[in-house]
Amino acid sequence: MLRLFLSVDMAGSTEFKARFTGQGSGGWLDIFQTFFANFPLMFAGRVGLEFLDDPDANPAIAVWKVMGDEVIFTAEPASAEELTAILVALLRTMKAYEDRHFEALPLRLKATAWLADFAGPNIEIEVPELSNGDGAHLDYIGPDIDLGFRVSKFSRPASMALSLDILELVLAAENAGRCALYLMGREPLKGVMFGRPYPIIWMHDAEAAFDFLPWEVEQDPLIAAAVKAQPTPPETLKAEIETMRLYLRKMHGRDRPPVKLG
Repeated sequence: MLRLFLSVDMAGSTEFKARFTGQGSGGWLDIFQTFFANFPLMFAGRVGLEFLDDPDANPAIAVWKVMGDEVIFTAEPASAEELTAILVALLRTMKAYEDRHFEALPLRLKATAWLADFAGPNIEIEVPELSNGDGAHLDYIGPDIDLGFRVSKFSRPASMALSLDILELVLAAENAGRCALYLMGREPLKGVMFGRPYPIIWMHDAEAAFDFLPWEVEQDPLIAAAVKAQPTPPETLKAEIETMRLYLRKMHGRDRPPVKLG
């Protein structure tokens, strides 16, 4: 079984909270409580709009956990098209939330998407101490989970960082045109691909554009490069995936076939 993981994190939150050092949490607590209470509802509503014409296909979105200033969702899309629609819905939710709640605050939202295969090397474990009476609380452990957190290091505001499995599914989806995809370089990720640099893939809604602030462009070379870049051609992205697949097979004897949903 493949499970989709979606991380949404607040950029700038550490500095924002530091403003209130010595004043307790009164200055920032309401902002964060509002985010954790409202953002999941807004996201679920946006996903519902995406599948308004086909409610039977509406995938359930659940909160896995909250970590600091980050909320992580899970879902089980049945197709590449469902997965792509969920990603677009998340980007649009982030934009709407920022416009409504962060307009006068130095906070942004950034996202990461990845897949974990629970018929493979990843496992679900029940944590009885965290159950709330509505059912068992599940935690997820494995290399695919670790990969997602490694990829999230390269997420930036107003965009979403994707794992290669997510990228491959989006490229194969009939609604792939809803996404603008960028190859932003390659960086080694600890414990991933035997040290071979991993492609940094960013996505935004094809109907929008990167919505970076001027000082973000000035301070971050990766963001500055994205502002000047055009979406990467699908053929280039597919070649990147096949190169990584060839490397794993030839250098390490590992077959990594394309993932399949449903």
